Order: sequence, then C-alpha cells, then structure tokens
Amino acid sequence: MANLLGKFFGDSPKTAETPKAFTIQIDPLKFALSMKPQGTVHVQLESLKQKLTKLSSNVENNLMLSIRASTKANIELAASAFKFDEAYIRKGKFEVEYLTLAYASFQNLGAEDLKAVNYARMILRELEKLAQLALNIADKTGYVEFANVQELHKDEYGLKPMGDITAEMIKKAVEAYVSSNSKHASETLMMMQEIQTLYDAAVAKIKASVNDQNITNLTGILSIVEHVKTSADISCSIASHFC
Repeated sequence: MANLLGKFFGDSPKTAETPKAFTIQIDPLKFALSMKPQGTVHVQLESLKQKLTKLSSNVENNLMLSIRASTKANIELAASAFKFDEAYIRKGKFEVEYLTLAYASFQNLGAEDLKAVNYARMILRELEKLAQLALNIADKTGYVEFANVQELHKDEYGLKPMGDITAEMIKKAVEAYVSSNSKHASETLMMMQEIQTLYDAAVAKIKASVNDQNITNLTGILSIVEHVKTSADISCSIASHFC
C-alpha cells in the first residue's frame, strides 16, 4: 500500500533541508511585536501604512516589469520579475501580515483603530492577488509572440498603456486608504473606463484575427490582456471601500 500511495503522491523527501523557494530571508523578531502599541496607536498605524505603501509600490513595479517582459519576449526580464517578487514582495507580504494579525488580534484596539487595521489586511489580500497575476504574466513570456518587440513603447494590443494605467490605479487605491482621501478612490474608479476601452479593443482585435495557425499564440496574449484587466478590477475593489 505504501508503494502504491508513493506512486500517486510521490515519495517523502530524502532530506530535511528546506527548499530555497520556501525560504523567506526575514526575521520576525525584528518586527518588535508587543501586546501594547509601542508609543501611540497613531504612530504604530502610520508605520503600518508606510509598509503597505511600499509593498503596493513593489507590486505595481513588478506588474509593469512582467508586462514589458512578455510583450518584448525578454526571458531574462521575466526571470527578474520572479527574483524581485522573492526579494521584496514576499518579504513585504510576510511583514504586513504579521503586523496586521498581531495588531488586530492581540492589542485590544478601539473600534476605529481596529477598522483601520482590518482595511490594511483587506488590501494585503488584494495585493497578494495582484502579485501573483504579475508572475502569471511573466510566465507567458516564452510562449507568446508580439509584432513590435523591438519598439519599446508599442504593442499591437495596447498592453503598455493598460499596464501604466493599472499601476496608477493600484497606487491611487492604496493612497486613498493611507491618506483618507476619497478623491484618490474616485479617480481610480474613473480610470477603469480607460482600461475597459483598451480591453475591449484588444479583445476585438484578437477575435478578428484568430485562426487555427495562431490560436495558441493569441490565447496566450488574451490571457495577458485578461490578467491586466483583472488587476485593474482588483484596484477598483480596493478603492470602492474608500469612496
């Protein structure tokens, strides 16, 4: 029976060494968690917001990097997106998760402060989705072909402007929370109109040109288009809490 199960599920690892892919080089003891805020709650939450802003910025950058890698057929650039995710985004997610969980669960915060922490936890979950979408885009790099790979700011499906607008939407959505400025949230939702126009044009062009010879390539490109559109949708989801 053990041999049979081994065939289905794979044999147990022969070593206790932790694979590098599952190792985040970060020390949680440095987070200085405590049962009571160190200083005022306001200072503690401002520090949390700064870390969330930094994480958001890294996610935006990696999304744009992945789009550029895929549209320019640059495998090395795509690989750097995975390295950037491991070096900065995974660490940022790890730290923000610890902070928000500890603050919400163990510090007995007042209602308004607890609400602020829970919003940060919500944004973290959305940023995690965005970070994964960026890697999914980078994964397509070796399997899609675009027409204008040598022209830095051109692609035939408008992915460069879609990516730029989406990155700005993510930035504004998080800033709406950090600064308590509903204008940023409203602007995020308005920018979705531009994304929708670009998305509709890209999908229409793909459908109009698909045939049996290019369907595999265009399916991959459509996947990238869908991922960018989904990223914009997520930024709107964040922003909708702060209008």
